Amino acid sequence: MMKPLLMVRDTDSLVLGVMWHEDPDDGPIKPQASPLLGTRLVPHGEEFTREGRRDTESAYWRDGAVEWEDHAVLEDERAEAIDAIDAAGEALRLAVINRMTTQTEEYRRVEPQARAWRAAGYPESEEALAPRGVRGWAVAKWREGWTNRQACDDILATADSWYEILDTIRDLRLANKEDARYAETVGEIGAIVADMQADMRTLALQINTTTTE
Repeated sequence: MMKPLLMVRDTDSLVLGVMWHEDPDDGPIKPQASPLLGTRLVPHGEEFTREGRRDTESAYWRDGAVEWEDHAVLEDERAEAIDAIDAAGEALRLAVINRMTTQTEEYRRVEPQARAWRAAGYPESEEALAPRGVRGWAVAKWREGWTNRQACDDILATADSWYEILDTIRDLRLANKEDARYAETVGEIGAIVADMQADMRTLALQINTTTTE
């Protein structure tokens, strides 16, 4: 008696078709045809058929059962997920930029001044004063006795913390988009988007604890 076995691709568990083998339960069998390279044969208790299936559907062997995936739907979900990941990253990126540059032009002037002054070794003399933006922050913090050097380091530490958040947003956005591009099921895609959104919420909490001068 011949028994149908599913031919399943090793790389992604795609069902390539059916091979008929003699049922080993019936007793000794003659040598059988081998599956294609990179595939395995899996016993399946039900008849495997594409009847009623769309051309865009493919079968996969997962958790001991056949699962059908409609690639047209999968690609739609993939495109929507990539858009959602980009949107989540962009929304938080804009929130960071808005928060870190409340006084935009002022901040753009002070940060490079502070970086250049620190790179030069914090020079202070009658001929080489600390940058005005740095001195202004030190004067504002007179109650705490801040020096120009403390003010400079604080300006740059704050800036670097913002840039770290921006870099993390970018890393997460790019990684999650690639994961979505290679996800094999709608469920996997949904989980990737949910993880991205959770990461963005965590980073949003960091924004609320990062202050500007």
